Amino acid sequence: MTNNILSATPTSTVLIVDDIPANLGVVVESLESCGYRVVVAQDGMEGLQRAAFVKPELILLDVMMPGMDGFEVCRHLKSNAETADIPVIFMTAFAETEHKITGFKVGGVDYITKPLQIDEVIARVGTHLNVRTIQRQLQAQNAQLQAYQVELEQRVMHRTAELSTSNRLLREEIDERKRVEEALALREREFRTLAENSPDAIVRYDRECRRVYFNRAYMGAVGIEAANTLGKTPLECWWLASPSAEEYTARLQRAMDAGETDELLTEMVDQEGKPAYRIMFLVPEFDEDNRPLSVLSISHDITGIKRMEAMLRKSELEFRTLAENSPEMIVRYDRDCRRIYINPAYEHQTGIPLETAWNKTPNEVWKPLMPCEEYMSRLKRVMESGEPDRILLEWHDQDGSLVSHDMHAVAEYDEERQVIGALVLGHNITELKATERRLEESRAQLRTLTAKREEAREEERKRIAREIHDELGQLLNVLRLNITTFDFRFGDANADLRDKAQKMVSTVDRAILMVRNLATRLRPAVLGSGIGYALEWLVQEYAESTGITCELHLPANEIPLDEDRAMMVFRIVQEALTNVLRHSGADCVDITLRNEAGNCEVEVRDNGKGFDIRNAGRPKSYGIVGMQERALILKGTLDIMAAEAGGTALKLCIPIEERHEVSIVPEHG
Repeated sequence: MTNNILSATPTSTVLIVDDIPANLGVVVESLESCGYRVVVAQDGMEGLQRAAFVKPELILLDVMMPGMDGFEVCRHLKSNAETADIPVIFMTAFAETEHKITGFKVGGVDYITKPLQIDEVIARVGTHLNVRTIQRQLQAQNAQLQAYQVELEQRVMHRTAELSTSNRLLREEIDERKRVEEALALREREFRTLAENSPDAIVRYDRECRRVYFNRAYMGAVGIEAANTLGKTPLECWWLASPSAEEYTARLQRAMDAGETDELLTEMVDQEGKPAYRIMFLVPEFDEDNRPLSVLSISHDITGIKRMEAMLRKSELEFRTLAENSPEMIVRYDRDCRRIYINPAYEHQTGIPLETAWNKTPNEVWKPLMPCEEYMSRLKRVMESGEPDRILLEWHDQDGSLVSHDMHAVAEYDEERQVIGALVLGHNITELKATERRLEESRAQLRTLTAKREEAREEERKRIAREIHDELGQLLNVLRLNITTFDFRFGDANADLRDKAQKMVSTVDRAILMVRNLATRLRPAVLGSGIGYALEWLVQEYAESTGITCELHLPANEIPLDEDRAMMVFRIVQEALTNVLRHSGADCVDITLRNEAGNCEVEVRDNGKGFDIRNAGRPKSYGIVGMQERALILKGTLDIMAAEAGGTALKLCIPIEERHEVSIVPEHG
């Protein structure tokens, strides 16, 4: 049955999104051996980008991922028109019904529980790809049925029109004689009715170019009495500024002789002294022998259109003036991402001549470091969605320095609100980016200094603990020995002296115990045995001193952290427990230490009253800031979140093997 499912879609593309590479190897090999093309992404953002670019037929999506989880990724996929119809199968180790319900609510089609069973994965993938193939076939069949239905309707309409035409011809043949008799009178009445109520100026000229008829719109347009123009030629009575009476008469005669319609633009001055424009058609009229009998002049007022065109030209001129003199790059793209306008600042900023880049797409002429396919994809997304976008483009100048531009892309619309392209405005932020890089370098240097400070502090604690334990402890032991000797020699003869000596011994014993505890708190000696033993000691001390139940879960094997890194982890957990005692009101704390894919993870959960995450960055939150700084020094992450069962959860994740990075050299001058 598996083979039958696989044979349905042998060349389908499957996208797998999982943050743990170990989970991907066997699945990828199995799917590829079955003929599928497999694309892999290791976090939610990468999965969204690959889904938009590759457009796979199916997506295997892990639920639990850092940053953006699988449910949020699925919501983004379903909100994008390009990826909304791609089926999503969730993968997770949680088999709770609530997880499954959430997965189906956000748009998932299936749910696979980890650890993954290869046969189950292949079967489910094949089944859903088969379903997707069947859906597409059904859609194609529906489209064919609809097209066939339209064709049948057109045939019926055509046949109906033919029958209607036949009936009409039959009726016309019967009524032909009557219509012939009434045709001339009806035609004249219709012409008069149409002409008198038309908003266009209509004038009829005979073969000698005399005005033999005009309508009311004509009189309103020229503002003269009928008696002054009726029966006269344009040479005898004329008011247009353009064309002249002679040219107009020649155009009338040419339309009369050729028997073809002519078109011309006229200009006159209205009653307010402003230019008015009309588009005029000279239409020849024929007698029953098809000989030109007269010419109808029909003119339509286009003054508003002309004035709008003038405003558009003015607006375009203003845009050109602004764009040509703007220090910012301005590029206009059409729907095919061709550059249809580039201002001079583009050549000045990029060094690319205008004639080289004009009317070219980015994949023909391109300089930035960003792949041109990604840039074109984001441009098309702006044109399709209408939503603006901010794109950072960077390239190397002639001197090798990095140039940065913030490109603001917006969609352009026509008068019908249809997208015709995109306008991109580029602002030079090279100095800002350089400042940001210098600031980041300063932060890195400050973090390095903080690490050195922590190292020096721990060394000082270690030294003080050793001196307290060795020197002060030795002195107290000598003092105890002397008191005991004193009691042995003189206590038998003096009961009061023996009683005081025993009290002094008890006091010295308490001092010795206090010295040992103080030295241990400053630098627990158990750290030399590993982080697991150190946390066991910390949990025991914490539970005994606070009365809070504290449970520790350790991995089967000790995690190999060096003493300095183990001390950092120890201090973070110690600070977390201190915060639980001070702020949470919890009576139970759960600590978990585990080794996950080469990372050391520590999770501290309490059942207290919770914690407002927004307050984590307050200026006086020194404990949280200190924990975060220690996590950064260890090249790891520290997350604080609300626990699922109430309370607060703190999660630390650091690499077990220390990463060696190039040290930052401060700039001079």
